Amino acid sequence: MIRYAPQLFIGITFLIVLTLPACVPIASTGSSTASNTASSSNQIFYDQTFRPNARSIRLLLPEGVLWSSAFRIGDPTPVILAFDILELGSDVSTDYRAKLIHCNADWRKSNLSNIDFLYEYNEFPITNEAFSYNTQVPYTQYRVPIPRVKLPGNYIISVYEGGNEANVVFTKRLMVYDQIIGVSAEITRSNGAAERVTSHQIEFFVDYGSVNIPNPLEDIYVVIRQNDRWFNAIEGLEPTFVRQERQQLEYQHFDLQNNFYAGNEYRFFDLRTLNALGQNVGDIRREQVPVEAFLLPDRNRSREFYSQYEDLNGAYVVGNLDIRGDELSADYVQTQFLLEADQAVSGDVYVVGAFNNRELTPENRMVYDPILKSYTADLLLKQGFYNYQYYISDDQASSPYVFEGSYFEVENEYDILVYTRPIGTRGDILAGYTRVSSQLGGR
Repeated sequence: MIRYAPQLFIGITFLIVLTLPACVPIASTGSSTASNTASSSNQIFYDQTFRPNARSIRLLLPEGVLWSSAFRIGDPTPVILAFDILELGSDVSTDYRAKLIHCNADWRKSNLSNIDFLYEYNEFPITNEAFSYNTQVPYTQYRVPIPRVKLPGNYIISVYEGGNEANVVFTKRLMVYDQIIGVSAEITRSNGAAERVTSHQIEFFVDYGSVNIPNPLEDIYVVIRQNDRWFNAIEGLEPTFVRQERQQLEYQHFDLQNNFYAGNEYRFFDLRTLNALGQNVGDIRREQVPVEAFLLPDRNRSREFYSQYEDLNGAYVVGNLDIRGDELSADYVQTQFLLEADQAVSGDVYVVGAFNNRELTPENRMVYDPILKSYTADLLLKQGFYNYQYYISDDQASSPYVFEGSYFEVENEYDILVYTRPIGTRGDILAGYTRVSSQLGGR
């Protein structure tokens, strides 16, 4: 039913070593071509942006940011997709529309028809628009509520222009879950002797008693995410024990399959004002268009003692403290990251956060400057408070956090997603979900 061959998961590669399964990503690539398609049944869908002027793509709640891209089916609180279109030239469309694509657990398009998962026609004009003011980089912000769906599961919202579904501007992943399958989880220190100081271990139980699942070993599929990231997710974890009398699956591995490097607390900077230097901002050049901001140089933290502080686990919040109003007064700033470090022997270094969909893409890959002896990256970011980390995609490295260090004390958030395919249906549903913190209290 829901079992997939390992080669189907081409978006994420798992390197399993004897000490700890380090998850090594294959960077998903964006495209700036004028025509993109989002309809192939064999395509794996990602959070991707195909136009350079589409920015700050977020899922919001009425009171602010939706911290996770998952929400419960039937929740009366509306979830809103918001995005900006920068006016980088005269050829800017004003006709944007959205559609939903239902996907299986592997993020490939399912065989469900639109009428199977939607109450209305699958084309949603985006007419709620607002214009920026007092900004050097003019933009239009669009908002559209996520339509109600009949079924829980993985969904791609595809935004396209001109009424042509092939002219995709961006795609955004979101999950709608139900709680017909129970999930209880605990985050512990790793069982490995060396890994106890660097890693988190995720142990959990899946209770499927309220669902008719004849063969739970084949018909239940589990995914674990760390801090809303997909590139290092653990997928297809096998249960260690089946308790048939309780209709429960137990996932308590001792071979480190259920381990994540804990990493470090996220670095941060405050760019909510351009009239003063916010936290970890070294210089602002307002005479430039767009405004340029230079963050204070970062250093290798892997040799430092762990220091605990609250962070947003990679998220960001848009805002402008110079003008007390809504976020339409927040300008776009060319922001330079600088990491003082010796060049890595191999592998690419990325600056990663929710501002770039927490993915490893060419846009957020850093370049090594031998004169500065530093890695640098320039990203156009909207004013706000940002979290970020440096991540290295080197399968020979002892840890992807070469420049961050990895400490079991770190507070991370983990999503456990449980998929199944009900008898007689043609697509996987997200039937169980939980979000748990590695420390009491969480965010």
